[in-house]
Amino acid sequence: MIRAHWQDRIEVALGLWLVASPFVLGMAHQLAAWSAMLAGVAVVTLAVEAFYYPEIVEEWGNLAVGIGLAASPWLFGYDGERIAMANALACGIAIAALSFWTAEDIQREQRDAR
Repeated sequence: MIRAHWQDRIEVALGLWLVASPFVLGMAHQLAAWSAMLAGVAVVTLAVEAFYYPEIVEEWGNLAVGIGLAASPWLFGYDGERIAMANALACGIAIAALSFWTAEDIQREQRDAR
């Protein structure tokens, strides 16, 4: 049964964008491209899993991926490639914020169910 939060659908879209973004944006730095694609696969996997099993662990996983993606330009040294850095920052912050928001929704739903 699908019981997704609306934030999960946006996370799936962001994850799919991350997988496609190295090709669309023409990223020259290989670590930037791989970082975006791997983060995208992780985000889509966790968000789709949350469609069927809306537990808080998937949201904390996507929160960690989002924070890691936002930090990746400095961790992997592609902070000089402006387009790749802007993509990682924007998507990472959005994913982290959506995941945190969904985690708060899940906690509220669990409190209300008691």
